[in-house]
Amino acid sequence: MRAPRALGRSLAVAAIALGAVLGGAQAASAHDSLVSTSPASGDTVSTVSEVTLDFSANLLGYDGGNIVVVLGPDGRHYEADCVALAGPTLSVPVELGAPGDYTVEWRAVSSDGHPVSGTFPFTSTAAGTSVGSDDSPCASAVGSAAAPAEAASSETGGPSGLTVGLLVGGGVVVLVGVLVVVIVRTRPREE
Repeated sequence: MRAPRALGRSLAVAAIALGAVLGGAQAASAHDSLVSTSPASGDTVSTVSEVTLDFSANLLGYDGGNIVVVLGPDGRHYEADCVALAGPTLSVPVELGAPGDYTVEWRAVSSDGHPVSGTFPFTSTAAGTSVGSDDSPCASAVGSAAAPAEAASSETGGPSGLTVGLLVGGGVVVLVGVLVVVIVRTRPREE
């Protein structure tokens, strides 16, 4: 009668351990998220000298990994310099041109090492002095990093190394639990 009870306890312990490991893998795969922007998505502004993006955690500062591009109604670039990183904030100076709809395309290296990306629009009502540029002032970083949309697709390319490690570790815990049950069940009993 003790064998089925011991087997049940061992399986319960193994299931709890596996659940803890898999639950940790899920939490570890959460990426940082964009919390706010200035100008805000959809805002109508009369002047803008800088675009800022605030994230939920400090970003990693890999060269070329963090990109902010500001495209005008004519499809030209209006960022005046490369993006700057300060903890959870990305910022880029801008010199806007004609009034109209502008689009900010961004990519950031999340604190877990994975890229996150997106876009947001804003509208300018004042005529600026800039005529924009065909290329970003940081064209080498933008070109080597591809477009933010492509970065997002690489994010879903497969599990991270941490997730794989946690899954393998969970499998080892379950295997050890099964081995303990087998050893306990096959040991001769003293009468």
